[in-house]
Amino acid sequence: MYGLPFPESWPTFTPKDKLGDWFEAYASLMELNVWTSTTIKHTEYSDATKTWTIDVLKGDAPPSTPRTLHPKHVVFCTGHAGEPKIPSFPGQAAFRGLVYHGSQHQDATETPVADLGSKRVVVVGTGNSGHDIAQNYHEAGAAAVTMLQRSGTYVLQADKGLFMLHEGMYDQDGPPTEDADVYGQSLPIPVQFALNVGLTERIRERERENVEGLTRAGFKIDYGHDGSGIYRKYVTRGGGYYIDVGGSQLIINGKIKVVQSPDGIKGFEPDALVLADGRKLPADIVVLATGYDNMRTSLRKIMGDKVADRAKDVWDLDEEGEVNAMWRPSGHPRLWFMGGSLALCRLYSRQVALQIKAIEEGLSDG
Repeated sequence: MYGLPFPESWPTFTPKDKLGDWFEAYASLMELNVWTSTTIKHTEYSDATKTWTIDVLKGDAPPSTPRTLHPKHVVFCTGHAGEPKIPSFPGQAAFRGLVYHGSQHQDATETPVADLGSKRVVVVGTGNSGHDIAQNYHEAGAAAVTMLQRSGTYVLQADKGLFMLHEGMYDQDGPPTEDADVYGQSLPIPVQFALNVGLTERIRERERENVEGLTRAGFKIDYGHDGSGIYRKYVTRGGGYYIDVGGSQLIINGKIKVVQSPDGIKGFEPDALVLADGRKLPADIVVLATGYDNMRTSLRKIMGDKVADRAKDVWDLDEEGEVNAMWRPSGHPRLWFMGGSLALCRLYSRQVALQIKAIEEGLSDG
């Protein structure tokens, strides 16, 4: 991170609490003015003064403090994705079990049902969330766990293919981290996609045993557009892949079942999920791990329609092969989107800061 790099002893896979503690320490040491538990109540942008008016409520416990801010720029950094995609189906209200979206999942042991060991769980979706939730329910002792797959998912093993993505860059033999960040983004993104085809083939060969086991178990693997693997899926849709941390072996061993339904779901019966072809999956708990919408949907929810209507959709590529709206003019004056991995944020936060500086120095209209 800027001005305070991670220690040399920092682990390759960072526990969430450890990273959270580091962020808190970073904010304190860098004397950043961070407000948590703060809700935006109203926003307004003046084209005449080129200034924002933002009403916030600071503090989540009474008495909350209303404040009005007048920043010149707003940087929207709420994560890679937007609001949850939550479908509904005919007959869902009559279902006697529990239905919820993956974004609401905390831990299977906290699911508000009696005797989890007797419950049949169906997880709709086979991305990261779907796999993690299915694995969580299996480990918590659910009677049966089934994943419903409509289309293929790219699978990358955390202990094999994931390391191959960064081999020679983010490892002990690689260049300094700040140089690796630049090298990693130095080529046009469509060129990166093309180069990833060969890398994806090498990863597939390295993970052959896992791939063959999943295929035998009825899991459909998709290697992405032109076989370019995870990176294109990440940039263009922010999903459609699973970084395997144990779920694949549970599928291979038959401990988590996989059911294919290319045409989706027809609806619910009181004790089952009905697939488009009429097959029924008996269920007591159904988790809709159906992903998340565009980041612009969160902008609309937090800052309102007037702001969101002027902004562009985020991620995927424009006609010039550049990422839409991210780290660049968003379509709305003096509104910026920031998101992505730590490596992307390390590099592109500087580009956003330079663009803001150029506007404030009168070098750009913004």
